[in-house]
Amino acid sequence: MSRFVVTGATGGAPNRLEINDFVKNDKFFSLYIQALQAVSSNNQVNIQSFFQLGGIHGLPYIPWDDATGDQAWDPSTQWGGYCTHGSVLFPTWHRPYVMLFEQIVQKNAEAIAATYRVDQAAWKQAASDLRQPYWDWAANAIPPDEVIALKQVSITGPNGNKITVDNPLYNYRFHPIDPSFPAPYNGWATTLRQPTSTRPNATDNVARLRLVLRAAQNDITSSTYSMLTRVHDWTAFSNHTVGDGGSSSNSLEAIHDAFDPIFFLHHCNVDRMLSLWSALNPGVWVSQGDSQDGSFTMPPEDPVDENTPLTPFWNAPNHFLGFRWYSRHR
Repeated sequence: MSRFVVTGATGGAPNRLEINDFVKNDKFFSLYIQALQAVSSNNQVNIQSFFQLGGIHGLPYIPWDDATGDQAWDPSTQWGGYCTHGSVLFPTWHRPYVMLFEQIVQKNAEAIAATYRVDQAAWKQAASDLRQPYWDWAANAIPPDEVIALKQVSITGPNGNKITVDNPLYNYRFHPIDPSFPAPYNGWATTLRQPTSTRPNATDNVARLRLVLRAAQNDITSSTYSMLTRVHDWTAFSNHTVGDGGSSSNSLEAIHDAFDPIFFLHHCNVDRMLSLWSALNPGVWVSQGDSQDGSFTMPPEDPVDENTPLTPFWNAPNHFLGFRWYSRHR
C-alpha cells in the first residue's frame, strides 16, 4: 500500500515569514488563505484534510495513513495522540509535522496559482516560494487581527480583483463534530479561543484573549531568551515550556488545540526555536529518554532516542522518518 511521503515544500528553501510580515504580502496571504480553505473543506476522512492533519496530534485517537505501533494502542495505559508530549522527542517530532502541513498547503497553493488569469507567472512563483508562516510570540504575543479577530479577510482573487472571503485562520468548523470528543468540545461546532463558557452556546472572547496574551508577554519573552541562552542540555531544552510547552501531556487543551489554525503558526515558531537553539549548541542533539505517557504507537516509559521512528510520518512508502534524517534538514 502506498503511503503519503513527507518531503516538505518544494522549490528550494526560501525563508519562512513571521505572521505579522506574512499578512502584508498580498500574494502569499491570498494563496495561503485559499489553500487553507481548500484543506479545511476537505472531507474529514481524507488524510490530507485539516481535520486529519490536526487529529495527528491528539483526538480523535485514530491511525493516520495506517501508522500503528508494534502493539495495539491501549487507551487504559497510554496517551492516544501521536504527539510525544513530555518526551525528549517533543521538538523533533513536531518538525516533520510542520513540514507535512507546509507541504500540503503549498500543493494546494500551486493548484490555486494556476487558476490566476492576471500575472500568472508571478502567482506561480509566489506559490513555489510559499512557506508556513510562524508566530513569534517572544517578539509579539498578540497575533495580527487577520489571525484572531477578522472573520472575513480581503484577498486578491484569480481575476486580479479584491474579494472578501471567510477567514480560515479565525477558526476551524467541524463537519461533523467527531463523536469521540469529550465535553465541552462535543458541543462546539468550531474551535474557540478564550471561550465565554463551557456551554454549547459559548463564543470567542477576543478581547480577553488579547488581555491574557499581553499580560504574558514579558514572561514569554524572558522565558524564550532564557531557553536560548541558558539551557545547553537537550533533555532540559526538549521540554522547556514556552507557550503550550512540551510537558502539557495531560491537558485537555493539548488534545484539542491542534484543530485551531493558530496551532501550526505556533509550532512553526517552535521549529524555528529548535533551529536557533541547535545553532547555539552545536553537537548537542537528541539524548536518550523514555516515552513518558506513550503515544498512539508507543507504550508508556518505552526507551526513545534519536533513532526512534517519528510516527506517523513516512519518508518512504514503508519507513517512518527518523531523527538522523532531520539533523540535516534546514
